[in-house]
Amino acid sequence: MVLLFAAGVLLACSKPTDTIIPSDMSKWDSELAPAINKLSEEDKKLATGYLMRAKMGELFGKEGIPIGTTLGAALEAQKKWLADQVVKDAEAKALKERMLKEQQKARADIESAVTVALIAKRELPKNYDLGRYSEYQLFKFGIKNKSEKEIAGVSGEIEFIDIFDKRVGSVTFRMAEKIKAGGEVTWEGGRDYNQFISEHKAVWNLEEGKYKTKFVPSAIVFSDGSQLKTPD
Repeated sequence: MVLLFAAGVLLACSKPTDTIIPSDMSKWDSELAPAINKLSEEDKKLATGYLMRAKMGELFGKEGIPIGTTLGAALEAQKKWLADQVVKDAEAKALKERMLKEQQKARADIESAVTVALIAKRELPKNYDLGRYSEYQLFKFGIKNKSEKEIAGVSGEIEFIDIFDKRVGSVTFRMAEKIKAGGEVTWEGGRDYNQFISEHKAVWNLEEGKYKTKFVPSAIVFSDGSQLKTPD
């Protein structure tokens, strides 16, 4: 009976999950691998994930595997970490969706208050006599205030889309000019042309009638101090 009891104790203590993970990685193959090989396929993946995560963390200055950690404790720690990741991913997804909805609503509010359209674009050569020391892209816009309040400024981005519906470039739009409620204005803006910037070059080479534009709003400032803004 004593011998049977001793054998039972020895068997219980020899479970692979009772194996202590050596702090010396050089001993993992000889002392840890045999225990891991006795685990189920699912637990093998958990153990491998824990060990890789712990060692990567150690490389980046985090605390390594605590001394005395058993394989069983490592499996539980990895399960908890994976469960936490599921929660974090769900939270991140919910936040992204909420912010996207807020951004879409803000843009819709701005678009209901103002229309910005590109009337024309021109490519101007260098002209030292006029103080233009590089080639220049000039853009002419039409802006209509559809709101019931005077606008003091509008900002956003004009996207250029080619005949294949591909976005090929954009230009920042920032106009600080008053527009009465229901009023319209034309406004010109531009930028120095840099042939080494692919978007500059793509917009420069777009031919009239072979592209369209889209105004992506970011903010309207009204003369009374109120604003409509898209979330950053």
